[in-house]
Amino acid sequence: MARVWLCFAVILSGWFAAPVGKVHADTETPSIVAAAAIAIDSEGGRVLYAKEPDTPRAPASLTKLATALTAVDLAPLDTVLTVQAQDLVGESSMGLRPGEQITLEAALYGLLLASGNDAAMTIARNLSGLRGDTPEAAVNRFVKQMNVVAQRLGLERTTFRNPHGLDEDGHLTTARDLALLTRAVLQRPELRRILQTPSYDDGVHAVHTTNRLLGRYPGLIGGKTGITEAAGYSLIEAAERDGATVIVVVLGSTRDAWYADAVQLLDYAFAQLAHASATGLAGSPSEAGERANSAGRPAGEAAVTVGESRALILAVPPPLPEANELWFWPASAVTTAVVTGVLASGFPAIMAVVIARRRAGRRSTPDHGQRRTRHTGPRSIRPARVRGDRHRSAVLPAQGEGSRDVSQRIVPFDPAVHVAQRAVRAARRGDIAVAEHEFLHALRLNPNFDLTRAPEFWTLSPAGVIAAARAYRRVGRVRDARTLLTVARLSFGDLPAIRTALAELSEATAPHQLLTSGFPERFVT
Repeated sequence: MARVWLCFAVILSGWFAAPVGKVHADTETPSIVAAAAIAIDSEGGRVLYAKEPDTPRAPASLTKLATALTAVDLAPLDTVLTVQAQDLVGESSMGLRPGEQITLEAALYGLLLASGNDAAMTIARNLSGLRGDTPEAAVNRFVKQMNVVAQRLGLERTTFRNPHGLDEDGHLTTARDLALLTRAVLQRPELRRILQTPSYDDGVHAVHTTNRLLGRYPGLIGGKTGITEAAGYSLIEAAERDGATVIVVVLGSTRDAWYADAVQLLDYAFAQLAHASATGLAGSPSEAGERANSAGRPAGEAAVTVGESRALILAVPPPLPEANELWFWPASAVTTAVVTGVLASGFPAIMAVVIARRRAGRRSTPDHGQRRTRHTGPRSIRPARVRGDRHRSAVLPAQGEGSRDVSQRIVPFDPAVHVAQRAVRAARRGDIAVAEHEFLHALRLNPNFDLTRAPEFWTLSPAGVIAAARAYRRVGRVRDARTLLTVARLSFGDLPAIRTALAELSEATAPHQLLTSGFPERFVT
């Protein structure tokens, strides 16, 4: 027993004698899969992390932030745009049709939420076209104006060749330039509002954000996704916390890592800002600017080598002078002695109380085997809400149970979820036949299962969503299949494959049951 108390005293001594200036584990340099990345403090422009920040890379649809910024500089939001056939390039995600007219505001929602190439081309051609211009000439003039905006913002390594971001020779930018571009976009209230919006419906076009982090990360303002063969999986995210705004850019990541990269960088940047604020590192904006100019890099940063890439982290403050720590050991020794004496004298009484409570607990324990989890209904496809803890660093699911006991929130395992997740993975690989078979298997395991509950279901291509709808049809849930295809048509446009799948439903005669879970009310037919 004497050895136990001695070990306890040593632990307490070490605890009370811990150095004050120790850096929290959250400030460890994150491990980023992306080829290039950066995190900046939006207010002062300080770089909090950087990996290959000035290496030119293809930006994919992150280009559309520059398109939007140029557009609001050229025309008011109520400007009417006319769609032409030449505007429908690549994936026309907004679903525009030749001859129709939309406002610039509606086109911006389609541009930034659904990442519509059709919206980008319609904006560019309408806002820069002159009488007698060909569509190509009008778009080229708009792209020149995009490059003028880039020069005005100081984007030194950025050259745009088109307004949508599809791969093209010479269409390049850097992580640092994109962070500065995002900073300028957030300063425009109309664009900031759009980036914060999960979905938009003007009665003709309904679009949903492609940003899966929106509504799931504490304080997230919004961002933009971009995927092409040359760019890889690229992402911009901006978030607010404790009065600070952080912008992160991830370029050339992978399908499995791009959101994880962004979350790591956001967590890391906020930890850096909190540490800098606690230690007085941040300084005033003018002082930061002077340090940046004198050192040749953002204030408070030290160059570190991470693998073959270069990272930037805030410099750790020097430890306190040794003389200032001399009081720790006497203080810790006295504290240890007092605590040890109190515990030793009170040990018999403490053990008696613990034993009595355990016996009382065994006598009063109810039969938990009769407690059943209450089903609260199927989930919605809308982004999950975030709990009130803004400092939580993980991507948070919705919490609708209030302060109920944890045992009442346990949901029994549903094997259909696992099978549906396999179907989603198969569809993302392009194995559509396998995906349909797995979706069907999930529905046979649980006839009432909502396929949209499968993780990352709404990241599927139109072919993957159609496979899920066909599985619904094969088990007789025709109305559910029609609802799903209606959402797909509003999200991806009136594609021939979706029209064909809807036509197949008209021939289905099996009984069905309406499933409203996961769809906005306006989509239920």
